[in-house]
Amino acid sequence: MQNTSQSQGQGIISQGQGQTTDTDTGAGPEASAIASADINGSVMARRSWRRLPCVGDTPGPRSGAASVVLGSKLYVFGGYGGEKRLDDFYEYCFISRVWRRIELDEPRAQTPGPRENNGFVTFGKCLYLFGGYNGYNWLNDTWEFNTELRSWRLIMATGTIPSHRFGFVSVTYENKLILFGGYNGTTWLNDMYALDLATARWTQVEPVGLVPSRRSCPAWVQRRHSIFMFGGYDGVERKNDLWEFRIRESRWVEIKTADEGYRPIGRYFHACGIHGDLFYVFGGYQGAQRLNDMHQFSFTTRTWRQLKITGEVPSGRSSLVAHVYENSFFVFGGYNGRIVLNDFFEFPFLSINVEPPRLTSDLAKLIDHELFSDVTFMVENRPVRAVRALLAARSEHFRALLFGGMREDLAKVIELPDIQYDVFRAVVEYLYTDAVEVTPELAVPLLVASERYILPRLKSLCEVAIFKSITPVNCVQILLQAYMYNADSLKNICLDFIVDNIVALRATPEFQELKQEPELLMEIIMRSSGLSLGAGADSESVGMTAALHQF
Repeated sequence: MQNTSQSQGQGIISQGQGQTTDTDTGAGPEASAIASADINGSVMARRSWRRLPCVGDTPGPRSGAASVVLGSKLYVFGGYGGEKRLDDFYEYCFISRVWRRIELDEPRAQTPGPRENNGFVTFGKCLYLFGGYNGYNWLNDTWEFNTELRSWRLIMATGTIPSHRFGFVSVTYENKLILFGGYNGTTWLNDMYALDLATARWTQVEPVGLVPSRRSCPAWVQRRHSIFMFGGYDGVERKNDLWEFRIRESRWVEIKTADEGYRPIGRYFHACGIHGDLFYVFGGYQGAQRLNDMHQFSFTTRTWRQLKITGEVPSGRSSLVAHVYENSFFVFGGYNGRIVLNDFFEFPFLSINVEPPRLTSDLAKLIDHELFSDVTFMVENRPVRAVRALLAARSEHFRALLFGGMREDLAKVIELPDIQYDVFRAVVEYLYTDAVEVTPELAVPLLVASERYILPRLKSLCEVAIFKSITPVNCVQILLQAYMYNADSLKNICLDFIVDNIVALRATPEFQELKQEPELLMEIIMRSSGLSLGAGADSESVGMTAALHQF
């Protein structure tokens, strides 16, 4: 077992939402300071660490501290100070870049006491701490710290309480605190538990499928509905496998690299984080030395690569505090094999973060805009304001109507007597944004409008929406509408549906309406004949074709 002066690699909940490129663009000393833009327009800077000044009530040297980010603050509790386990509590503000020691409103109030290698997670305005090691015992108590009241509370949990342990995975999802694995003083573990924070009741989780092997001190990060875990130690082997736990499915999935290519060396007491589509691993202990290498895994290409980094690179260390906040990876303290540390570093992912495109949302603001519009359509006695040039650029019909030498060229108000208000509003929304929600109520009249205004893509969107609602009750009516408005794809779908269900449909009143459209009826007869009178046709199919001919 690793000396308990080490600490667990902390779970890092990524707060940053920016995207990064898969390509390392600021490698060695010869690399220029500016690199290429990624697919989302963000510009990568030189991969350079920088040491941060410690301002304020800086925590003393430590390893194995519990840490978590809530809002714009990093909270750090306890750890191992080189001589004893600690129970001091600090917060770091990422905005002011100042450390502050947290003093309780009730100095004599009960607190968790000294410990290391324990979980630290957030839910609402509270922090939750479970288990760890205090130098004498492995623990399994659960504590809540209210950041507004500045007070600790021991949770009197019930149910199937996890055994004493340290070095485990811990996250919160919805109102559950979820644990995996760890070490209980004699055995490495791979069991899972969930604490309902509303009822304070523990239950054991039985995951579906293959479960990661027993281990302690992996690094992990939560992203949306998944936990990603890398590495760890099982008493014999240092791991370098990458797993995803899909929380909603309660299923573990091992993430394989493409072609089983390069991956980082096995390690534990390390750190990880996610930024954009990239998963990062830093530092740790590989059994012989403390590491300061940095690796990234692309979820898109499913490949690992080691980053070539420059600047004030942190020394090799394990049992560190590490978190992603916005566009940077922060590292504090740890153990370098000789002493515990309290130095502080930042690794910026981006130098310039270009905002995502917003042309569509901006154009949507122009719909029915009183100030910016230059034409008004009166539909069912209600105005719909629009921009002539935009409508003309998007539709041949409106180009001819508004700029084709007709009297509407100069008209400020144009009457549209043969279309519903909601339908025309949907047409205008589509012309401005190239998208519109086609509801069941709007699908057919919007199909008619798309034919009238020569909008083939909108017509296809309507056909898809109508197709999803086809039933034996409405299929004939939809066929007639598709035929009337030249929706050929939808017409063929309806014809196939009717032929496939002809036995049930032939006696219905709706089917009798096809007498008014002999061309459609003939198509049904021809399709039925082609399907039913080929080789191997049965007697029922032959009889049906004959009945259609009589009909």
